[in-house]
This record gives sequence, structure tokens and C-alpha cells, in this order.
Amino acid sequence: DAKDLEQLSRNKITHIVSIHESPQPLLKVGPCTRCHPRHFKECISFIHQCRLHGGNCLVHCLAGISRSTTVVVAYVMVVTELSCQEVLDAIRTIRPVANPNPGFRQQLAEFSGSAARKVRRHLKQKYGMSPFNDEEEIKALLPAGREGTSRTEGAVQGLVPRARDMRSTSPFLLRVKRTFSCIPACLK
Repeated sequence: DAKDLEQLSRNKITHIVSIHESPQPLLKVGPCTRCHPRHFKECISFIHQCRLHGGNCLVHCLAGISRSTTVVVAYVMVVTELSCQEVLDAIRTIRPVANPNPGFRQQLAEFSGSAARKVRRHLKQKYGMSPFNDEEEIKALLPAGREGTSRTEGAVQGLVPRARDMRSTSPFLLRVKRTFSCIPACLK
């Protein structure tokens, strides 16, 4: 929950990608079936920059099932060379309810080719080579990569990097550096 300060603090969340119009839990939203691909690039850049600066990014929507999953799948496809289905399978090992709606799945399928490669090139040009072992860590979540391992909460750590050097004496709210709101085109 993006408003639960204790949970945010416990998980060392420093950045939030909020994928809805407002953080009101009772917001009535009609069915969304499309998000403009430009939102993927904005969100991916934000998440990547957060990670490179040692932060932890919470990606959330109202239910945590479709929209947030879609953005996370797009990000992981860009920072790895895994397919949409491989990424979704890995995410489901730690969040079984993850289930992008059919429109978002179509958007991810369209994004997975040249658009994902273009964003990957953009990240490399802007930030250099990634210091993370994302592909290896995501593959470890897949059934073939999990032989002999148990399904534990520790697997989540492969998706959420630990914050580097969080020795700040500032109160927690001052450590929440930035909040980025990405409103899908279907909500505008």
C-alpha cells in the first residue's frame, strides 16, 4: 500500500510509480484496455534511475494485478532480454495474482520487439552498462532455474534491489525522494 508509511519504510521505498489518476482507494475506473507505449519509456527510465541511485521503487495501481504488473513486465523486458511470458511467469512466482488484462498483454506484445530494444539502447546510452544481474535473478525465479530452491520471501529480493548507503539521518518522508505519476492514456 503506497500510503502505509510503516510498510514503505520497512521496504526502504524511496520512489513511487503511481499508475492511476489519484491514490483514492475507492476511485471508480472504467475498464482499461490500452496504455500508450510512451508511458512505458517514462516509467522504465524512472525505475532504472531510481535503482542506479540505490533506491527502491514501488510500482502500484489500485489492485496490484494488471496495471502495475504491466509496467513491471515492460521494465524487466527492457533490462533483460527475456520474453513477456518469461517475465510474467517469474513475477507470478512471487505475486500469483499478477495478471495484465488482455489489452495490456497486447500492448506488451507490441512493445516486446523493436520498442523494447529502442528503450534498452536509450538506457545504455543515458546510464551506461547496468550494474545489476537482472536477467540471472529473474531466470532464477522461473521453474527451470529454481531446481533445488524453495519458494521463499527471499526470492522477492531478486526484483527489489537493496538500497545502497541509506545512512541518511533524515526522517523517512524526506527519504521519499520523488513520486512519479504515470496516468495511462485510457484514464485521461
